[in-house]
Amino acid sequence: MNDLLSNEDIRRYAAEVSLGSRSAGELSLSLAAGDDLLGDAYMGCNTAEMRRSSGSTYTPSAIVEEMVEMAYRQIRPSLIVDCGCGSGRYALACARRFPDARVLAVDNSSDAIAMCRANVVAAGLASRVEVVQADFTDYEVGRPGDGPVLWIGNPPYIRHHDIDNETKARFKSVAKQLGLKASGLSGLHVHFLASIARQWRHGDYGVLVTSAEWMDVNYGSFVRRLLTERLGLDELRLFDKTSQVFETADTTAVVVAFGHKTDEVLIRFPDNASRLIPVSLLSGDTRWTRLIESEGVDDRRNEPDGMVPLGSLAKVHRGVVTGDNKFWVRRPDDLDGIPDELTVPVIAHAREIMGDCIAQSSPESLGRLIVLPENTEDLNSASHKAAEYIIAQGESQGVDTGYVARHRRKWWSIRPPQPPAILMTYMGRGKPTFVVNRRKLPMLNVVHGLYPCVNMTPKALDRLATFLNESVDTADGRTYCGGLVKFEPREAEAIMVPALETLEA
Repeated sequence: MNDLLSNEDIRRYAAEVSLGSRSAGELSLSLAAGDDLLGDAYMGCNTAEMRRSSGSTYTPSAIVEEMVEMAYRQIRPSLIVDCGCGSGRYALACARRFPDARVLAVDNSSDAIAMCRANVVAAGLASRVEVVQADFTDYEVGRPGDGPVLWIGNPPYIRHHDIDNETKARFKSVAKQLGLKASGLSGLHVHFLASIARQWRHGDYGVLVTSAEWMDVNYGSFVRRLLTERLGLDELRLFDKTSQVFETADTTAVVVAFGHKTDEVLIRFPDNASRLIPVSLLSGDTRWTRLIESEGVDDRRNEPDGMVPLGSLAKVHRGVVTGDNKFWVRRPDDLDGIPDELTVPVIAHAREIMGDCIAQSSPESLGRLIVLPENTEDLNSASHKAAEYIIAQGESQGVDTGYVARHRRKWWSIRPPQPPAILMTYMGRGKPTFVVNRRKLPMLNVVHGLYPCVNMTPKALDRLATFLNESVDTADGRTYCGGLVKFEPREAEAIMVPALETLEA
């Protein structure tokens, strides 16, 4: 084993898994039997934060085996491509299940490549499994003749913030070649799917496990259209939203199988129930989760009588982004003599509008947001002195170098939003809370604000808030791992509510 583990970190992982009573021989036997001890040790040795740049989250073996069986029911490939191979779990499982196929394992991480090669050699499969270190989004797969290819794996989950501009530009270029529009907000797993589509041929088949966000968010329209219009969506395997599919990743997951253009898609639910949904319904809907999980699938496209989207009555906006809440929001007893004219009470925590709603019952206990004008010279003497002190204090603490501060005209000038008519929590492990903003308070971006775009009486606002509190379901938002539900402004505006005439009646 030692000569296989030339990478220093991999030797460390090998040491981790060989602790205790395992001898080197026993370790080799375990690896040969298919136990991914190196991958397990790698995940244990590196925190999620340490693995963020590579997006490494290894798939539990039970899901790997299930996905391989899904593929086995559909295709006999001549080549199998493990897209982002990690330690080689899919590559090895496929090599065993498809003994006549060649396997290509691709990953950009040197650690992953070293582990995968060690596992391949230990399993005695080096003659059939090729391991390549490369950027999958820019890699050309060499096909063995005209035989079909199975594309399988768990593409790395890297959010768009951590993807360089060159990679984003290449992704958009590929999308354009495919006749689709792509968003720069797409994560790397979406780039992987675009790379597969770029090299796709008739007869190929794909089985991937990814974050489920693309099923509902705006950037996911590229994936939804690609699957329904070009690649042939076959099956979606859903998981329980309250469970953690990947031990170290707080994200929901979905297995997607594609390659056969049919009229219906098989949906498999966490309780093993299943049903078929027409592709035509999916291709015309922007929120797949709500559509899939609704009982009356055929009726989802029709608006209920007397109901309208919330966005037709009120626009939903985020609160102010300070860039450093700890600096800009001070407790009432921690203002250090800052004049009242330089601060405003502000809702700085979602809990302040939940439960007893202290934002409405005890606004004097709220934190106060420091609001400085761009030109401090216009302030009176005392306020000018205080403003200059605050600015100097911020610069000494590096507040002025933050991303948000650097993108203001004057880094110190924060203007709170106009107080909304209704306040809304947008992230939690249950239904959102809606509160009529009787105290006319501004808020940070910890909550959303509803701003009427039509004239609404106080009675109508009360009735709207009551309806929303009683009727909004978690399915109207997007659910992350552990049951964490989030509502983006556009998702909130899509909630169906009574028409204005009903609210005013």
